[in-house]
Amino acid sequence: MKRFVHLTFTAKLVTMICLFHILSISAVSYLNYQRYSRQVTEQTIAQTQQIIEQTGSNIHIYLNELNRLTLAPYYNDDVLDSLELSPSSPEEQLYASRTIGDFLSSVMTLPRDEILRVYIMNDKNIYSYTRTPYEMADFDSYQESSWYKQAALQTKPIYIPPHLEKAFGSRKTPIFSIVRPIRSKKDNDVLLGVIKVDADYSGIRKICDRVELKEGGALIILNDENQIIYQTNEQFGSDFLSFFSPSGTTTKEHFFTGPDGKQYIWNHYAIASSGLKIIALNSYSELMEPMRENMRKTILLTLACIMTSIAVFTLFIRKFLAPLNTIISLMKKVESGDLDVQAPVRTKDEIGYLTLSFNRMINHLKQLVHSNTQLVKQVYETNYLYKESQYNALCNQIKPHFMYNTLNTISLLVKCSENAKAVSAIESFSSYLGGIMNADKEIPLENEIQICLAYLSIMHMRNEDKLTYRIAVDPCLYQCQIPSLSLQTLVENAVKHGCEKSRGNVHIDLVSALSPNGYLIQISDNGPGIEPDKLCEINAKLQNSIGTEEIPSGMSDFQDAKPQGSIGLINICRRLLLKFGKDARIQIDSALGTGTTITLHIPERQTGEDTPCTIY
Repeated sequence: MKRFVHLTFTAKLVTMICLFHILSISAVSYLNYQRYSRQVTEQTIAQTQQIIEQTGSNIHIYLNELNRLTLAPYYNDDVLDSLELSPSSPEEQLYASRTIGDFLSSVMTLPRDEILRVYIMNDKNIYSYTRTPYEMADFDSYQESSWYKQAALQTKPIYIPPHLEKAFGSRKTPIFSIVRPIRSKKDNDVLLGVIKVDADYSGIRKICDRVELKEGGALIILNDENQIIYQTNEQFGSDFLSFFSPSGTTTKEHFFTGPDGKQYIWNHYAIASSGLKIIALNSYSELMEPMRENMRKTILLTLACIMTSIAVFTLFIRKFLAPLNTIISLMKKVESGDLDVQAPVRTKDEIGYLTLSFNRMINHLKQLVHSNTQLVKQVYETNYLYKESQYNALCNQIKPHFMYNTLNTISLLVKCSENAKAVSAIESFSSYLGGIMNADKEIPLENEIQICLAYLSIMHMRNEDKLTYRIAVDPCLYQCQIPSLSLQTLVENAVKHGCEKSRGNVHIDLVSALSPNGYLIQISDNGPGIEPDKLCEINAKLQNSIGTEEIPSGMSDFQDAKPQGSIGLINICRRLLLKFGKDARIQIDSALGTGTTITLHIPERQTGEDTPCTIY
């Protein structure tokens, strides 16, 4: 999004037009694809359902013919009597064999070439008739076969899935079989035997081969135990049958994912009389291939249209926006300070009006610049004089404050009869007075350090061993200019709060160091510290004081009634602001029971010789 914002107007307009074309064509194509997909799916399901129903009807007719063969023994009493009686003599056995054999030969006179053999068997004998050279299996193998045992327990026919058997000598042929139990008319619980009809698999294959499905589809026929008796695609095996339960009729239920990971549309039809189920599968991807090809053509056409649109719109927009580009180039000249520019007015439309307004604006701007030059100069001079007066007032304000505190200290020493210390203090005070009297509003950092040393010497005499101090100044900062008496005020403040409010020994550190954007001066004490709420209040007032270059009309919110109050800190803030600008700041860090650190951030520096740091 950020990149789009920084594009040119032409690029933005062309991009929006292209996006509009792409989104519009994409939306229309998607809706058409969904509608076409739904229509094709519904048509395929309906057409396939008609096909498999017709196929099921043909298979039903074919199976009915085979079923009628298995029902033939019930219409021949001689066959039933022969099976029901147990032949006790060779003559009776020969009679039974001839009766059943004649029956089986008559059955084989049907015009169905697919019927290969028919045979009847029971626990004692096997009677068969075949059209092909067929080597019968031994009696025990039939008795132990699963279909024989299953038929003995059933009352309806059993459909044996296609299997290979010897039908023409040693060559094995796919055989489709139907087995039906033969029961006594007198007692249906009495099993007389079973009749088995073996038919060539080609009979069902001929019916199913007439079914035309889409490429990638398959036709599957299942028996009542979900065993495959016919399929055109070998990839759909038991894994497919394990989760497939054809029961629904809605479009959503007509979809499933095959073993190959592809999506298929399925149809289902059940042959009620035989328990067989016909399942037709159509590859969804193959059905959608024409639509995908159409989509590819649409995309290519869309891209061609977009490229043409980009070329046409780019040429048009460049010609249309040429006056705007001229105005932009002239505005860049105005930014650099050149006001002697005029844009040619070529049209009377909105662009022409904008060009005319631009020329009028430049003329007005030239007049304003000319008329305000003197005014700006006057304002600058007035502001400079105002700041000078502010600065002088602040410097005059601070000097009486220093003298008052120092004289109080000497007075206390005299009252305590510490004459030697008083004399030393007077000498230090004399040195101190010489420093502040000779100090201008700005002095070198070295001179300010000497004033602080004189003051600390006086306070050390007063507080004896209770007060210790250390001053570590980088000599390269000696010549850096600093507002006079700024550090002395902070040192005085540290002594006041440390010695007067702390019962233990007080130590004061004054250190300076270079920083990336100037230099730092830190004054630290180990006094009682400042309460967090009070510290936040002080820092907030300092921040507000530094955030403006104007001195408040009244400073009662920042100072105490006595000179020893926070007037010194506010004074320093204002003087640093007037000297160094808004980059100068004061930071106060404090913790109860630990002490307070005041840090001055000076943005400008003047460096001298690279000499070792001086420690006092």
